[in-house]
Amino acid sequence: MTVEIAVAMLIAWAVGKANRVGKPINGLTDEALELAVNRVRNVVVAKLGGDPAVQRLLNEARATNGAVSSATQAAAEQSVSVAVAGDSGFGAELARLTAPPTPPPAPAGSGSRYNNSGTFGGVMGDISTTGPVTVTSKIVHQAKRHPVLAMFVVVGAVALLGFSADRLISGPTSGAPPVRGTEAMAGTWKASDGTGTKTFGSDGGRCDGFFYSNGEPLDIGGPMTCTISSKPDAKGLYTLIVTQGPNRAEYLVEFTDPEHATVFDSSGTELYDLEGF
Repeated sequence: MTVEIAVAMLIAWAVGKANRVGKPINGLTDEALELAVNRVRNVVVAKLGGDPAVQRLLNEARATNGAVSSATQAAAEQSVSVAVAGDSGFGAELARLTAPPTPPPAPAGSGSRYNNSGTFGGVMGDISTTGPVTVTSKIVHQAKRHPVLAMFVVVGAVALLGFSADRLISGPTSGAPPVRGTEAMAGTWKASDGTGTKTFGSDGGRCDGFFYSNGEPLDIGGPMTCTISSKPDAKGLYTLIVTQGPNRAEYLVEFTDPEHATVFDSSGTELYDLEGF
């Protein structure tokens, strides 16, 4: 089962984020699914490298928007299965990444029961009753018994509401900014195809090592310039244009996170992965 789910996640990765929204896999959705899809793809590629069956699966999924043939899917599952059988660590990592979400534990309660009338019956907090007790009546009752305590509770609630409102207005105070074109691409990268480092100027101009022809790097000498789109397309892919002398080529780039990216040729065939320094 783990292998089938892993292959389904590889297909989901290939079609792009926009095309997998609202399509859960093994109970995983939204951010949890995004994280799992990217990690499964990275783990499988790191283990199997350029395995033809896996590469064919990714290319076909990208070209057909996920409508992969049963033969292609079966071949990829076979490759992953063989790798799992020969490497227990790889199998355990796939099982962990494809596992369904763990349901949150039930809150430790006092045995209260909620009914359709909007009231609680039974035991609620420190009040025992054989009839329904509304939330409002309990608050009023407690306020009458402990007026000073009630005042502190109200002050604390107001302060908490003010903090929450401030967070809603200002947004989170930490966390990485979303990936954006030139800002994300600028810097020095290590390529997975063994061609050394590649550099991309912060101004989106001078670059080095990004021109490829027929799947192989090509440098005819002279300055090389690169530009990348500021926003991704519907599949989450940025357009990278590389020019050197009379040569000009267009590529596609997908960022799995700010320090990792994958470059494809204009037909969608994967060329290499990039890892930031």
